[in-house]
Amino acid sequence: MTDEEKIIEIPEICRVEGHSAVKVNIQDNQVIDVALDVFEGTRFFEQLVVNHHYEEIPHITSRVCAICSTGHVVAAAFAIENILNIQVSEQTHLLRELMHLGMIIESHATHIYALALPDFIGAVDLLDFAGNHVKEFTAWTQLRKLGAAIQTTIGGRPFHPINLHVGGLSSIPTAEALSQLLIELKQNEANAFNTCELLSGFIPKTKASATPNYLALLPEASGYGFFGSTIISSAGWQDSIQNYQEYLTEVSVPYSHAKRSTSKGQPIMVGAMSRLHHFSKRLTPAAKQFYESSPLSKGDTNTIWNNLAQAIEIVEAIERSKNIIEKLLTEPSELGRDCHIRRTEGKAGKAVGAVECPRGTLYHYYEIDEAGKIQKADMITPSAQNSHRIEADIREVVNSSISGDEANIQSNLETLVRAYDPCNTCATHMVSVHYKQV
Repeated sequence: MTDEEKIIEIPEICRVEGHSAVKVNIQDNQVIDVALDVFEGTRFFEQLVVNHHYEEIPHITSRVCAICSTGHVVAAAFAIENILNIQVSEQTHLLRELMHLGMIIESHATHIYALALPDFIGAVDLLDFAGNHVKEFTAWTQLRKLGAAIQTTIGGRPFHPINLHVGGLSSIPTAEALSQLLIELKQNEANAFNTCELLSGFIPKTKASATPNYLALLPEASGYGFFGSTIISSAGWQDSIQNYQEYLTEVSVPYSHAKRSTSKGQPIMVGAMSRLHHFSKRLTPAAKQFYESSPLSKGDTNTIWNNLAQAIEIVEAIERSKNIIEKLLTEPSELGRDCHIRRTEGKAGKAVGAVECPRGTLYHYYEIDEAGKIQKADMITPSAQNSHRIEADIREVVNSSISGDEANIQSNLETLVRAYDPCNTCATHMVSVHYKQV
């Protein structure tokens, strides 16, 4: 391999429910180009929903992602309810939030233990991890089971929920079912705390990254949360999600099936680190304690700490879930009431709904006609928003270690990309790096 020109290729890495690759062109010991190629087959969901009635949309869009299906359902429902000016009951809103928190717990736990942790403890694959790290593997399965139990209780099954609709739910969980969830949440507090302590003890393989432009939804209430209607940027501005096309630009790139997002021309980062950057003061006491003792609270922007940020959010999600259930159980007259809203015809319009998914802000935009049928749709996923930032991060890591051992570069890039939370579907795949002399 010459020093003048070389190419680093990662032919297959793990990202959002599919496959992707990285190619880095280097000349004279400087990175010239970085290309994140998402070569997963195109999905066409934005066209699939056209001419479908709005009531069908949450159920269709839940299929965009198995891990984040709850997030897609809720974002779609929010958008349509914004068009039709539907105000759901507090009970519906709390149950949606509870189910969303179940998704956060399950997704974060899966990413941390099944995807990121093997990089730190040197596990070759999941079988190695399960056999030689029983305590950690057990913590993962228990947290994952908890998240699935919450989503099943509220949504009817652990993913692709059938119980959430525009305007309400078709059935309400019983007090007994919610009480059982409360027991399981308390039983898993130790797992969540241990996960934070475990990740706090690891030393990142890569140096601190340049400070990103963090974007996240401003929580609608005074606490930490995953629902809202205003986006806030660490660049010092905020705007309504209804104006997302003014601050968020998606462009196609010739080397990838995924679009690449920028905000006002700059790469952005969404997800757990961004949310903690903006709203750490709103965390519940247990989660805040872990945050304040972490490098994140001291301004360390190393992307690898996204794993720890997710662990802190698991603690937060468990605490918030307990609070929601306790509130619902103190208002038993509300439980068992069918609050599903039937079709509302004759109101055409357009609007956006957004939620904070495990990987970051998810936008759903719809236009419907007077018959209630979708005429146009736009969905912007967190992974698309992070893609430009991932490329910038890769450039920085390679430039900082370009004269080092090639095996270390491979390992560092794998760890870096995984820190952005590839999908569980891809978690069992392994990354290999091939160097080509040109």
